[in-house]
Amino acid sequence: MLNTYRLDNPETDEVLVLDRRSYIWAALGGPFYLVAKQLYLLAIAMVVVMAAIGAGAVVGLAFSVYLFDASLTGLITMLAIVIAAFVLNGIVAVRLVRYGYRRKGWEEQRA
Repeated sequence: MLNTYRLDNPETDEVLVLDRRSYIWAALGGPFYLVAKQLYLLAIAMVVVMAAIGAGAVVGLAFSVYLFDASLTGLITMLAIVIAAFVLNGIVAVRLVRYGYRRKGWEEQRA
């Protein structure tokens, strides 16, 4: 699920490793993570994706409140929804970074 990617720039011999730390920064930063990687158009796409993930999380939270009220099960469900939204946000952002660098001519190596 949280794969590690290694991207090499054949022109400058630069190496970019997208590992678990990248997923954390991507989950917390979202589009800002893509801006830091100089992928501006993909950052705009990430804003749209992040809004969709947020909307889905809000719907899931509202549904869990409706189903479970103020029980421990409802609290655990709400926590799981929030964590899943952050994980999904990180996965999408890292995949967009990987896509952006591959479009720039970077080669993917097995990590």
